[in-house]
Amino acid sequence: MRRTGLLGRRISYSKSPEIHERLYEKKRLEISYELFDLPREDIRQFIDTLSRENILGFNVTQPYKEEIISYIHELDHTALECGAVNTVVVKNGWRIGYNTDVYGFAQSLQDHRVDLRGKEVLILGSGGAAKAVYTALVKQGVRIHMAFRSETRRKEFPKALSIRPLASVKDLRPFALVINATKLGNIQQDEMPIEITQYHQDTILYDLNYEPMHSSFLRFGTEAGLQVINGESMLYNQARKSQELWIDAFNIF
Repeated sequence: MRRTGLLGRRISYSKSPEIHERLYEKKRLEISYELFDLPREDIRQFIDTLSRENILGFNVTQPYKEEIISYIHELDHTALECGAVNTVVVKNGWRIGYNTDVYGFAQSLQDHRVDLRGKEVLILGSGGAAKAVYTALVKQGVRIHMAFRSETRRKEFPKALSIRPLASVKDLRPFALVINATKLGNIQQDEMPIEITQYHQDTILYDLNYEPMHSSFLRFGTEAGLQVINGESMLYNQARKSQELWIDAFNIF
């Protein structure tokens, strides 16, 4: 059987197998989707056995979305622009990296009818997920602000209007949308990424973490009467796009 899956670490909570298997079933395709939950030192061996193990491709999640680039032969323009890979196509030993998170996030905003034209947006975090969100918002011409801990990453977000320490963010009133792209809020570390003291009633809170369904960040928003968005819609949209890449590469239909 042809195989696909998700490469990451401590990902037993992932809903990706459920989503992908449902999509494959709708297409009547006999392709499996598995979790490749591997420590960093096992990635090279995994990469070396891809073709032998009949793996058509795989998704990538934390903490490997940036690190996986060193194992890729070719990057598509979005992954190159983004500096992070979440989807890999493997064909004849050649590995091509894509980023379908950019599409997934943009599509999720459309699904929730969020119009950000001319508005201020704040992204919390600086990792692979934050890079995808940043890239999607740059394409939309949004006024982007960033907050994260690492000073060394500032140069990776040249179009951000401001970059500040994560701990300094308390007032959300200037922002139409605040996106949590940090690990804080996932099922293993459900904590508030920032201490919110002020907000506008029209501010939308978006947590890229989708498990738990209602993170501390989103619970705060719900209790404050704000619109909140969970990361599952982004996950579903990027999954559909990933499958299109694998299916097209191998002319499965």
